[in-house]
Amino acid sequence: MSNLASQTIRVLDCYEGRDAAITFTLYFCCLLSGFYSHESNLHQSLRRIYKRLEDCRVVLRLYDDLTILRDFLTYELRPGERNRIVRFLKYLHYLSWLGYYPSEHINWLGEMNMIDVDQNLWDFLTNFFWASALITSAFWKKSFIPWTIARNAMLATVRDGTEFMVAVNNLPQGYLWASTLTFIQVGMFGICSAFLRLFALFKFPPNQ
Repeated sequence: MSNLASQTIRVLDCYEGRDAAITFTLYFCCLLSGFYSHESNLHQSLRRIYKRLEDCRVVLRLYDDLTILRDFLTYELRPGERNRIVRFLKYLHYLSWLGYYPSEHINWLGEMNMIDVDQNLWDFLTNFFWASALITSAFWKKSFIPWTIARNAMLATVRDGTEFMVAVNNLPQGYLWASTLTFIQVGMFGICSAFLRLFALFKFPPNQ
């Protein structure tokens, strides 16, 4: 078996790799859909695939709040994170994710008609916490990361920045560039973010 095939299997065999591959595929469908008329069958089919893959990611994240809660409760300062601003950004980052996952679960249960909730409110909260987590991550990784892991930090900053563009676009109109990006633009930003995640997993495995 070739080295590339072995690496691909290794990446897809882990949770992060599988999620990144699904993310790349769904945003690729979003990008392609932008080249066709909204009334065309191909555009609508690509959007349906996009939505199904997005739902797949939501299901995969059903228990991620337990992981982020563990990380928050066991968080220890690393070299370069003694600064108060760094600590504030890191804790705000964790709190944003702690708000994101329950909001997404509630919004998803509302879509499934399992509970009666204001879906617009919970969709807003989900995207608000998502955007907050991404921007705080980009700030503290860019400014205060130790040199020993600078290569990963640079990729993570660009990745979070492109994903932040998508997160803000999902907010209600009136917030920055919310609801102004085209399908092609959303697809490009999403593909960039997913590609960087996959690249990091191929180039810098977690055990390195």
